[in-house]
Amino acid sequence: MDLTAAFAALLGRSDLPAGRHDAYFGGDTLDEFLLPAGWLTPAALASSAPVTLPDVDACYLDADHAALGWEFDLANSLFAVEWADDVLPAAFLADVRAVDADLLVRGVDLGVLIDRHGLDLTAESAHRWNYRLSALLRLATDGTVHDAMRMATFTHRLPALLPIGPGDHRRVEQEWAAALAQVEPPPLRDHLSLHCLEPFSARAAGACYLGATEWPTGTSALAGRRKLLAGWEFGESQSGVAVVG
Repeated sequence: MDLTAAFAALLGRSDLPAGRHDAYFGGDTLDEFLLPAGWLTPAALASSAPVTLPDVDACYLDADHAALGWEFDLANSLFAVEWADDVLPAAFLADVRAVDADLLVRGVDLGVLIDRHGLDLTAESAHRWNYRLSALLRLATDGTVHDAMRMATFTHRLPALLPIGPGDHRRVEQEWAAALAQVEPPPLRDHLSLHCLEPFSARAAGACYLGATEWPTGTSALAGRRKLLAGWEFGESQSGVAVVG
């Protein structure tokens, strides 16, 4: 199934842009219960091999997406340290700041620093660092815009797609319904339409497509660092995914 034309329609262009592109997931539903996390070890953070995170709400979507879950690249995910002067060691914060003045570091760097300072993000006591340490997880892609869009739209497990069933009352945003009108085959059009819903319809199932106009919840740390190409929000704007160049 050729996805290129469908993605170009969503991006409002005739082709897909070249160059490096990534997709990142973040949000309140991730950060609130991030720690303790058995998967946040120095060894795990050193690896860019795709991993599933069964203890993480991979997205705030309906149960229909359970079979379409994501894999993540922890080494190149980003972690923000915020409002942490009262709970994290000063020496650790100084080392984080030495890596990045804005305290936003890659997973591989965070792994080195927590090992150096003896911080255990898997211990029960780490729960007090929730919201002091926020995650922006990189979806495991090959660096192309096509693969980033595949992951962001949950079309990475073709032929598995979400259907619009009889009596489904969810409403697609008119702008995106028009953009997707010529997308074939119809099952692909239906699937992508469920990720272009009006905000109220997306509260419990599906997603709201923001295009390149607004950073989705949980991804604004990338503003000024990367260019937003496409973004989606899930639930009542609790989380989101951004495709960036």
